[in-house]
Amino acid sequence: MTSIVKALLAASGLAMLGIGAALAQPFAPPPPAVPYPAFADHSPETLWKELGGMWVMNNRISIEKYETIPQPLTPAWQAKKELQIKNRATGIQVRTADAQCIPQGMPRQMDGNFEVLVHKDGLGFLTGGGGLQMRNIWTDGRKHTPEDDLFDTFSGESVASWEGDTLVVDTIGIRPTNEILYGVQGHKSHVIERIHKTGPDALQIDTLVIDPVVFKTPWTYTFTYKRNPKTVMTEQNYCTAALDREVDKDGKEIFDLTPPPDPRDVK
Repeated sequence: MTSIVKALLAASGLAMLGIGAALAQPFAPPPPAVPYPAFADHSPETLWKELGGMWVMNNRISIEKYETIPQPLTPAWQAKKELQIKNRATGIQVRTADAQCIPQGMPRQMDGNFEVLVHKDGLGFLTGGGGLQMRNIWTDGRKHTPEDDLFDTFSGESVASWEGDTLVVDTIGIRPTNEILYGVQGHKSHVIERIHKTGPDALQIDTLVIDPVVFKTPWTYTFTYKRNPKTVMTEQNYCTAALDREVDKDGKEIFDLTPPPDPRDVK
């Protein structure tokens, strides 16, 4: 376990439980992990064989079920979540990242299918949600950019190290207004993932989200995936219309899909 992960778990009161115990299952429990041998090496060739290609989520759930899952939210954020549930039930549009064609970013961008690419310094994850997104996970031993120099992005900055057959990914620099729950923006999250294979074409990702403004204790969940060698991530351009945005006097984005005038009608 990395020193960063140990420090975060200690600060969260979870160090004595161990990372495995800390990663409880608010979603449907995954199937029992199948013993899978550790990689002989972590060369690009081996990583491509073991992790490359398209991964399809096994336990993706509907919006309605997602809303019923408890999270360790602070009272203020629990109220935000309940308001969004009420609005959606009464037909009021919930202004999610998807609805506004804004990239989901971390941690929600991993809530779906993805394609893994391999390069000499790490892994590239192509994900969907608000358009095609690229997320790099660096495995070349680099450290995080100092906070004063770190520019927040949708996917954040992910550096990783190997613990046996498990890739431990530490992500910071996440855009503060990323949607952390359906229709509810987060604050400034810190995400730790443990990625490991449970079979030749089976993958499990245990995720821990730390956000002391949003959560009373870290939020943990598990997703499982199956590799599909017959498909790849396709181009997603359904949000192209949302590129024409305006900003009001307070700096807030104005979502306006009114088509521009036909040039033939402009005199």
